[in-house]
This record gives sequence, C-alpha cells and structure tokens, in this order.
Amino acid sequence: MSAGLRLKGQEVSIRIVAGGVLQASIDSVSSMDDNVKLNLLEQGFLGETANRFDESFDGFGANFEIQMTKADASQLDDAIVAKAKRETPDVVFNMVRTDLFSDGSSNVYTYMDMHWGSIPTTVSSRGDYVKKKFSAACTERLRQQNGVV
Repeated sequence: MSAGLRLKGQEVSIRIVAGGVLQASIDSVSSMDDNVKLNLLEQGFLGETANRFDESFDGFGANFEIQMTKADASQLDDAIVAKAKRETPDVVFNMVRTDLFSDGSSNVYTYMDMHWGSIPTTVSSRGDYVKKKFSAACTERLRQQNGVV
C-alpha cells in the first residue's frame, strides 16, 4: 500500500497580510522554517532517582527568506519598522501558509498577529540573488484542514 507522495516545497505557499492588505511582492520565498516553541523543564529532587519533566508553550516562530523581485518588496520592511516605532501601532501582520498534499487535502496555517525580529538583507556576490530574511513569532496559529481525511 502506497503512503502517497510526500509534501515538497513546490506545494507550499506563504502569504503575508499587513493591515488587511496582501503583500503581493513577497512572492519569491526560497525557504521557510516553522517552529512550535515548547520549553522543556527538568528538575531533580532529593531522594528521587530520576528527574521530573514538564513543558511550557511559548508560542510559534517562523523564519523565511525571500529573493528580491520588485522594489516594492521593501514595503513590508517599512510597515514592520513603522509598527515597531509605534507610528502604526494597530497594524496587524498575519502570515498564511498553505500545504497542498498529493491526495487533494490541504492544511492552511494562519499565524495570528506576528511580531518581527531583525530583517537582514544579503548581497553575496555579483552572481547571487539578493535575499532578505524575516523572523517572527506569535502566540496563536490556527490550522484548517481541507479535503481528504
């Protein structure tokens, strides 16, 4: 019995929405890391022969890298900086990741109210593509499963 085709990057899309507006120029995502942030707690006690364990939930993290294809791709940087400077404190950033599986099913992840870290831009050499790296975190990530179960 075949387990089906495994999910590849070509079946994954990422979109950023800032203040309800799709950031259309973020269209050349070359890599993405998703992180369910759990903290493993460990404590040893006198008179016991093994440690006790617990965990805490610390939210979700995401890192992604884009290649620059249009000048307006830097509008996302501007919007992130404006929020960080409290010029537009009410703007909300959401990220939507869609995984399309070979059986026709999909998972749609919505990362709610993302908060951002540094945004480095890399120009490696004459022949390399210019890249921007984004890192963000949020407290809530929704998952909607569609299609075959």
